[in-house]
Amino acid sequence: MKIAVWKNPVTYPVFKGLSDAFGKSVYSATREQLTSDLQKGLAQIALMPSDVALANPEEFDIIPAVAVSTWNNPYALLTVGAELGSKTIGIIHGVEGRLNALVAAVVLKEHYGTEAALNERVSLPDEIASDALISIPLDGLPGAADVGALTLDLGQEWYELSNYPFVWAVFVTRKGEATPSVITTIRDALIFMDDHRADFASQWSKDVEVEDFVLNDLRFRLDDLAVASLTELCDHMFYYGVTPEIQPVVFASLPSNDGEGFTD
Repeated sequence: MKIAVWKNPVTYPVFKGLSDAFGKSVYSATREQLTSDLQKGLAQIALMPSDVALANPEEFDIIPAVAVSTWNNPYALLTVGAELGSKTIGIIHGVEGRLNALVAAVVLKEHYGTEAALNERVSLPDEIASDALISIPLDGLPGAADVGALTLDLGQEWYELSNYPFVWAVFVTRKGEATPSVITTIRDALIFMDDHRADFASQWSKDVEVEDFVLNDLRFRLDDLAVASLTELCDHMFYYGVTPEIQPVVFASLPSNDGEGFTD
């Protein structure tokens, strides 16, 4: 069983944990590659950006119980200066930054009264991370040069806006292929990772800040808070033109003998 994991810093611990469990059957891929591989049957499970899964309910089944969410995200940042006081901010991003850009547009509008004009590029310069966001002012303000830069943590901004953790990625299969065996396999692997979080955190990184993030802010549960967050994201995806209508959040069915072992 091939498992494709979205190649993103916030999903890297899950990639490492699944690689330890399933070996070379686990591989990382861009959002477009893993979507294509899943559609073609080259992968049976994908840890997919949540916006892709939510926008295509007719193609994918979302596996319940497990996902990747955070209270903050030091890898999803937007640095702004005087443009934060502008009526409109331009945000340049690549394909891999599409979800970050959507979150940025939501929090800028809802928190700061600033519209974001999103400009997706096929690629970004080599020195810039593929998921990075680049802000540019679209209308000048007096004293702009005197305003210092401010870096927004988009995960934290979402939490302050909604009171929910942001769900960056969910596990999916092709429609109709989320069998009880597939569901329990991936769920049990994430439960094991969560139960042994401290051990994994020390293995993944020797950086104290990264270890603290994995221990305290990275969530593997698709619990009520995460489901509510996905539901709110669906609303925003409609209002920001990502989907033609508000999509319901629908999950594949758990096996009838599902236990209660994965709770807070």
